[in-house]
Amino acid sequence: MAEMRFDDDVVVITGAGRGLGREYALAFAARGAAVVVNDIGTAADGSGTVTPVAKRVVAEIKAAGGRAVADTHSITEPGGAEAVIAAGIAAFGKVTVLINNAGIISFAPLSSLTDEAWRTMQSVTLDGAFFMCRAVWPHMAAQGYGRIVNTTSNAGFGGNETLAHYGAAKLGVAGLTKCLAQEAGETGITVNAVAPMAVTRMNRDAFFGGKEAEGEDWREDIRAGRVPMGPPEAVAPTVLWLAHRSTAINGEIFSSSSGKVARVGFVVGEGWFDPHHAPEDLRDHAERIRSLGNYLDINWTGDELELIPKLFGAA
Repeated sequence: MAEMRFDDDVVVITGAGRGLGREYALAFAARGAAVVVNDIGTAADGSGTVTPVAKRVVAEIKAAGGRAVADTHSITEPGGAEAVIAAGIAAFGKVTVLINNAGIISFAPLSSLTDEAWRTMQSVTLDGAFFMCRAVWPHMAAQGYGRIVNTTSNAGFGGNETLAHYGAAKLGVAGLTKCLAQEAGETGITVNAVAPMAVTRMNRDAFFGGKEAEGEDWREDIRAGRVPMGPPEAVAPTVLWLAHRSTAINGEIFSSSSGKVARVGFVVGEGWFDPHHAPEDLRDHAERIRSLGNYLDINWTGDELELIPKLFGAA
């Protein structure tokens, strides 16, 4: 089996100083990529003092014989995102892969969710991904090649209490991914997303009581119920797969956790049709309307619209 290498790639990873991002950075570097490790080094909720976590990861990579530079620009502003991409080009001559991993998390029910918490979440999670994609896009288009992997979450498409701001931002990233994949066309760029689940500092205390999967025994820990899911390194192969030159997949989302990888679909049921219906008709046909028995796996907005004329013809 041929190894998937990245010797000719320059990979920019946001939020790469700890957790999932760090594992991605180490994995890419181990397979030959030059890596831009971007991280401002704040707490999980975006607060607190800055720590040099990006430099620490770069030191790890270089100690193992790899190539990397640290970057501490904030991606919440267009100029910061552009500076991150410029740093990659200045250090290594190009950028071929962008991994939008940076994110924060905080918890609050809707009644306690402040305007500031809402805006901060959107700024880092959704605005940051948008600014980074926009900054790298012309460079990838000019070279006729690029791979973008965004980060969404099942908190967006599945829901989670106390995470309305987080889920909304992450679902926005999924929408951004789908739309940019359509724009990519024949540019040589692909845009996909991963919905990772791993025990990290961002979730272990709130969800798992401080339990953390680590070491060689994490698979047995899961089987025995000692921890709920695997460590960050179990997600890294999915990100590398989507970022590789041989992977032509575009506009798709994949859930990845503890060794399980699966495509996430946004589907539309076959539904019930009557061009003259009233709300009472919807009440009376609610079961069929809600059924996903025969569904459309839509890849763009026109997929569902194309069905409407056919239904008129059958009416």
